Amino acid sequence: MFHHILVVDNEPELLELVDYNLAQADLRATCAISGLEALKHLNEQTFDLVILDIMMDGMDGFSVLERIRNGAMEMPVILLSAKHEVDSKIRGFGLGADDYVTKPFSPSELVARVQAHLRRTHKTASIEQMISYSYGNMRLNPAAQMLYKNNQAIPLSATETKMLLALMKRPNQTVPKIQLFEEVWGHSNYDENSINVYMNFLRKKIEDDPRQPRYIQTVWGLGYLLTGEAE
Repeated sequence: MFHHILVVDNEPELLELVDYNLAQADLRATCAISGLEALKHLNEQTFDLVILDIMMDGMDGFSVLERIRNGAMEMPVILLSAKHEVDSKIRGFGLGADDYVTKPFSPSELVARVQAHLRRTHKTASIEQMISYSYGNMRLNPAAQMLYKNNQAIPLSATETKMLLALMKRPNQTVPKIQLFEEVWGHSNYDENSINVYMNFLRKKIEDDPRQPRYIQTVWGLGYLLTGEAE
């Protein structure tokens, strides 16, 4: 089975480089040189993953990402950017990006990240994804990406679901940040900013006061743990 990747960037040389390296990994690519062209392809074809540059003339990558998520398209999206600012990552993740790669990048690393996301997305649903996990007044349904807190439904993103699942499988145990990153993102190119950004997103959804978290505690210098009494 060939996976179909949409690559969006306004630099023809970069499109050619990424296309070549994806082909070497038996991944089929369709290339778009603008945001509008990308939306045209998305309306006409089905893709397993999108590699999306942020800085483009006309419609930028953030606008394309917003259209993707508003259209209920759930394929993984990897953002490309020459920006190193944390604010850019926060905005991208907030709009529903799954990963963020800063230019210049290693093509082999990008392909490894693509393959990791494809493995996570297209593997047959595991037993753990089908099980509902309960802890205290919270119940997580990973398959539906839904958390129930005091029987109130709280929708989660795919990444937030994986992060909370990793903690709920290990209640009252410290989960190191590196281990949490590898389990959630599926590769070992550790990015602490990504962990911190998504932990803030998750706490805003589940904590009564995110500034004084009750459920997910920070173990300084190590990682996080889910606290409370299990049902």
